[in-house]
Amino acid sequence: MKADDRLNRKNHGRRSHRADSEVPDVDIYDLTLPDEACFEPVLLSAVALPARLDYDSILAQPFSFEAHEDIGAWLAAILADSPTASRLWVEAERAGWQVGFADLKNSGSLIDIPSQTVLLDTYALSASALGRSPYFRNELLICFVRALRDIWHEQRYQALEDEFMPESLLMIERVRSADCDTAALLVGWELRGAGYTDVWRHLIGAEEGDMALVFTRFLERDPSALFDGSALAYAFRQWYADESRVDGCDHDTLEAMDDILLSYDGKVRPFGERRASVADIEALTTLPDGRCYLRGLAETILRDPFFAGLHDPVNQTHLFHLMYDMEVVMVNNVPFRDARLARLIFPGADHSRVR
Repeated sequence: MKADDRLNRKNHGRRSHRADSEVPDVDIYDLTLPDEACFEPVLLSAVALPARLDYDSILAQPFSFEAHEDIGAWLAAILADSPTASRLWVEAERAGWQVGFADLKNSGSLIDIPSQTVLLDTYALSASALGRSPYFRNELLICFVRALRDIWHEQRYQALEDEFMPESLLMIERVRSADCDTAALLVGWELRGAGYTDVWRHLIGAEEGDMALVFTRFLERDPSALFDGSALAYAFRQWYADESRVDGCDHDTLEAMDDILLSYDGKVRPFGERRASVADIEALTTLPDGRCYLRGLAETILRDPFFAGLHDPVNQTHLFHLMYDMEVVMVNNVPFRDARLARLIFPGADHSRVR
């Protein structure tokens, strides 16, 4: 991959696992989020549906957006026509999640896990301008679907870093990210069947358009592939075919690991010790209706270098340094590879081994 290509990382959302105050002795400057959201987050259960829910009314609704509350109502109305999105919405609603809107500088969405809030990017547009733009309103819709799927995972698996070792955590986060894009693809196809063809056209022209094309081409040859999950499996595989998607996901995961290591207190291990298993992969790729579209293929995901390899040299170096930092003994903020040498230089001091 060219150096300039590597900088164009594809990333549609971020997750915040902890409050900034949990990082000791570090000044945090948030250069992405404004001081306040444009629209105060509200519970998903409190999103008011429009008075009319017929097809024509939902199509016309974006052209009458006056406030960000109207965007939330439109999202609720249109996603009700997708069985998959409806189940994801209900799951997040029962767990007490909120949705809000803010200018996230083209980040797509931000999932604040401690406050159970999803912030959607307004792309610096007013509600009325957002409604009149087919591209931005459909992009917001797809980002929200990805966020709902990510919330689905979060409700079931929560802090994966406490369970998996770093190498497996990289793999799990790849599967999670690929599954969120695959779930968004499925919702877009369901909305296409409900008459909202502009959503599907948006997906074809988006960065995940290669996944959408593989999905439709496979369905053309075998229409039943939608029901047994094989079409989704092919779309999932295509996610890994784009190196910038994989490298971008790895980069974000490694940055999150750095934050975890930075907040390490020396009392408990910063990461788990379990390796990813077939059951873990299948659990992450199980749809809300109970179907697992990677059933029987999870072993390949774990073993095949196409899925499990770490090819980006910068990410390789990042992981190497992360593993190196985890093996040291910290004494008075000085790292030692040899515990005996640390005791000789600092006798009686508190020795904390990271791993």
